[in-house]
Amino acid sequence: MIHLIKSRGLFRRFTVVGLLAVLLLVALACGSAAAPVVIEKQVVVEKEVIKEVPVEVTVIKEVIKIVPRDVIVEKEVIKEVPVEVVKEVIKEVVVEKEIIKEVIKEVVVAPPPAEKKTIVFSDLNWDSAQLQNQIAMYIVKNGYGYPVDTVFGGTIPLQTGLLNGDTQVTMEIWLPNQQDWWDEAIKEASLIPVGKSLDDNWQSSFVVPTYVVEENPGLKTVQDLVQFKDLFVTAESKGKARLVSCLAGWACEKTNADKVAAYGLEDTIELVTPGSAAALFADLEGAYERKEPWLGYLWGPTKTAAELDLTILEEPACAVGAGPETGCAYPTAQVLIAVHPSLISRAPDIIEFLRLWDFDAASQVGVEGWMAEAEATMEQAAVWFLENNTVWTDWVTGDAAANVKDALSKER
Repeated sequence: MIHLIKSRGLFRRFTVVGLLAVLLLVALACGSAAAPVVIEKQVVVEKEVIKEVPVEVTVIKEVIKIVPRDVIVEKEVIKEVPVEVVKEVIKEVVVEKEIIKEVIKEVVVAPPPAEKKTIVFSDLNWDSAQLQNQIAMYIVKNGYGYPVDTVFGGTIPLQTGLLNGDTQVTMEIWLPNQQDWWDEAIKEASLIPVGKSLDDNWQSSFVVPTYVVEENPGLKTVQDLVQFKDLFVTAESKGKARLVSCLAGWACEKTNADKVAAYGLEDTIELVTPGSAAALFADLEGAYERKEPWLGYLWGPTKTAAELDLTILEEPACAVGAGPETGCAYPTAQVLIAVHPSLISRAPDIIEFLRLWDFDAASQVGVEGWMAEAEATMEQAAVWFLENNTVWTDWVTGDAAANVKDALSKER
């Protein structure tokens, strides 16, 4: 029985050890799992349990009986069998679970920034607009990270392009030349005005070199052209005074024609449409160099208007609510920037940049002068302006300014 008990205790010991071995193998097999690791410690506590085996006791009773002649003595003998104390070791297994916490750092990953779509500028066909485009596009591309592009054209087709969203930025909207179109677009919220692009500027249909007026002191007003018509007659002007007018596609092309009709000068003036602004300036500069009479339309600020001594022929002021097409002088022009409404959602930073834009007449004339001397392109002139002026840093964010300066350093 003692051996049986011992063997059972041994069996239990081996059983527990086996079980632990199995658990260890399972733990090793699962070690690659990503779940938290749990290690079980087995603490073996040995307890002594004393069991008493019943003692066999033989009792012999000694009884004395008195009978005649014989004495019978009965003895009670108590036989003690030694008591065996069996110590049964019971192994009590206390399992402690030691949990190792696996720390997972939660990393918040910002979604990738939305793709920046190309911003298209209206590339109007005169120098100031094209120069402003190049400066603005350099900043938009290198400062803010937007792809840029242009669509070349005249005033009227690019008006349609802006309303349709084919272009998103027009740097020069000249008022009142484009007043009716502008008012309608604002009313229908088809575009958004974001600021001025140049100072207030003069423009006139009737400009002559000052030396012509000095040689002909009677030439002061538009109506005086009837008397001095012959000064401006050329072989191609059909016996009329040649007036180099506005470019084809510009709003002022039609306005000038209407003015001539309103003044009753259709038999006096022959309107000539130049192929480009450069052609117009070249025509004036050539005549000026030769000291020849010249009559035509001009506007400021331009390098040519700033450098040459010109006289604007007098015209009556427009009545309230009337436009120059009714037969009166062009008012001082206001030049505005307009953007397509789609930029509100996809490029609000560019709208804010253009709200702060302040490229004035002096800057325009200065850049055009450098460009002529250096025989530079518009792109090169834009880089020159950004490298030699700091005013543009007031229009942009600090990060954008740093990005532009970094790009400029690579141009050198």
